[in-house]
Amino acid sequence: MRVSGLKTNSPAARGCQPAGSVSSDEKNSNKMSETIIVIDLETTGLYPGRGDMIIEIAALPVRDEEIKTDEAFVKFVNPEKSIPPDITKINHITDEMVINAETIETVLPDFLKYIQNYPLAAHNASFDTGFLRYFIDKLGFKRMENRIIDTLELSKELFMNEKHHNLDAVLKRLGIHYDKETRHRSLTDTSLTALALVKMRKMLKHRSGN
Repeated sequence: MRVSGLKTNSPAARGCQPAGSVSSDEKNSNKMSETIIVIDLETTGLYPGRGDMIIEIAALPVRDEEIKTDEAFVKFVNPEKSIPPDITKINHITDEMVINAETIETVLPDFLKYIQNYPLAAHNASFDTGFLRYFIDKLGFKRMENRIIDTLELSKELFMNEKHHNLDAVLKRLGIHYDKETRHRSLTDTSLTALALVKMRKMLKHRSGN
């Protein structure tokens, strides 16, 4: 299985409609669809309480184990400060790429509207949700009460004898191939995490006999 990095100027990258939008076929179906929103953030550092900022945010719906790439949400965020060079080396996001972007005060409400109350999935989810909750509290928005699914914890449950559970290790273990040059961009990492989520949930269902 291979994933190519989605470009941020594609229609999928600009999607901002609420993730709960469903087709007429789904509305007319007796089957209740399950939607999980996979998220990923790129930031200027590890600690929002010390002044680190979000510089890119992405979300991707997984509906009934189908990844809806055409409904993705992705936006740059202007951190109103310079991006440290060591961060740019990791995610290739430069000051020039975010200078004309909206600030977190504008992007966060759009993101919260997009994810609604759906369950959220992320790899090492405490990092992403920690940043989100910090800025939600700081800006006075309603606290996020979404159920959180951590693909890192799913990996630990499935592969208990394995030592490494970072995203690269999990992807390799699951046979998910990708372009390493596109890693550490929000939309690519969200897509890869979504693939890992779908695969590991199927494996867990098979293990439990469901």
